[in-house]
Amino acid sequence: MTDQLQTRPNKNAHARIEDLAGGLAIVTGGASGIGYALIEAAMAKGMHCVIADIESEAIQSAEDNLRAAANEAGVALLGYTVDVSSEESVAELADAISSAFPDTPISLLCCNAGVGGGGGVLTARDIDWDFVIGVNIKGVANCVRTFVPKMLSQNAPGSIVTTSSQDGICCAQGVYGVTKHACVALTEALYNEVRGALSVHVLCPNAVATNIVTSERNRPERYGGVAEGTPRLDSKPNPIAERFKAFGMAPSLCAEMVFDAIRSGEFYVLAEAPDDPGYVYLEAQTRMEAILNKGLPSRPKSELLTKVFNLRIPLPDNE
Repeated sequence: MTDQLQTRPNKNAHARIEDLAGGLAIVTGGASGIGYALIEAAMAKGMHCVIADIESEAIQSAEDNLRAAANEAGVALLGYTVDVSSEESVAELADAISSAFPDTPISLLCCNAGVGGGGGVLTARDIDWDFVIGVNIKGVANCVRTFVPKMLSQNAPGSIVTTSSQDGICCAQGVYGVTKHACVALTEALYNEVRGALSVHVLCPNAVATNIVTSERNRPERYGGVAEGTPRLDSKPNPIAERFKAFGMAPSLCAEMVFDAIRSGEFYVLAEAPDDPGYVYLEAQTRMEAILNKGLPSRPKSELLTKVFNLRIPLPDNE
């Protein structure tokens, strides 16, 4: 065991942000939410950026909205449609990026694309498991296997960030929680394999104001397609989606915490919501104490999640 431990890195690499400037940031799920905020932050720090997303219209909208900022920063900004759950689609993305940026090193890889839902472990169908696993686990694996070898070959500073969830470090709930635990484990394994050559980080945020609640809108045909009656973003949102937007933490806060972690070498980025401070840490502590004390799985109460899921609590505009 001692010999095995000695082969593992004893600290995370950490990057000076200025060393990443001039390189390329690839962000999956980059057209909205946390991904969009990561693109904004990376551009401001002098990185050329690739918006990789499954939604073509959202990519175009993001490019239009960010073009002025990209021009001001003097960086390139390109968008590509990709289905991260497809190895072939990610390979096509890599080819397109290599053609567009043949001499630009990859400084930052953000495996951020993710979907919610899936249901409970007893009620989810095979096709539901396949969809959520396909994006939340295989999507990360596909991007890591495709881009990290190139990053290692560059012999230059670089960082890898995966987006898990608070559900990845607490008592898991449903198929989504299962996949987010797996995302944390995958990132831990990656950390051990790159051996400090690149910095590696896993983002575990509290509830964020994103579109993840309406993930079904992007379900590919091979996973059953978009179910009839599924609300689109341009239609009346479902109540929970509306409440995530109203009460969830700003994606820009997550992006800020990610770049702070890159500077410091912090691996577990436990992104706390300002109005629910300490909760993500408490979730991790509660789970670890249950394991060490031979206890039972449990989850502490969250003021933020109560606001999100309790429909009797009025939205801020109605208060």
